[in-house]
Amino acid sequence: MLCLCAILLVHGSLCAQKSPLALNPNRIEKPLLFAALPEVSEIGADAIRQLLGAAENEQINIQLSGQLHLKGQIVAKNQQIPGTFSINVRAENYHNALFNLTVRLLADNTLSFQGRILHPRYGDALVLTRENNRYYFRKRPLKLYMPE
Repeated sequence: MLCLCAILLVHGSLCAQKSPLALNPNRIEKPLLFAALPEVSEIGADAIRQLLGAAENEQINIQLSGQLHLKGQIVAKNQQIPGTFSINVRAENYHNALFNLTVRLLADNTLSFQGRILHPRYGDALVLTRENNRYYFRKRPLKLYMPE
């Protein structure tokens, strides 16, 4: 019995001396996909309308802003809820990143847009935001968004 207590005391003291494990000690930072773009890019309404008019499986080639060009394919157009639909674009010129655009018809018959462009192998994303009835893409860390 005395031997068992001695073993437990030695084991407890050895375990108590270990430093806590790091959650992810070998975490490697992901490269940035949109590093060459400015932090904020204003998007023209005409560019968004071009996306709305494109058909599923159609190839697109759209200048979203002065620095942001989108070349790819419409891979899906869905309307799961009346008044709301989404468009998914595979952006070939950004390593097949996914551009998801959600369009909502508001009560005053205006359209509201939400969107993001991201790729799970990269550390940044572009998020579509609205300010004063103008739309902008803003760079954000990907860790704030869940790739679907």
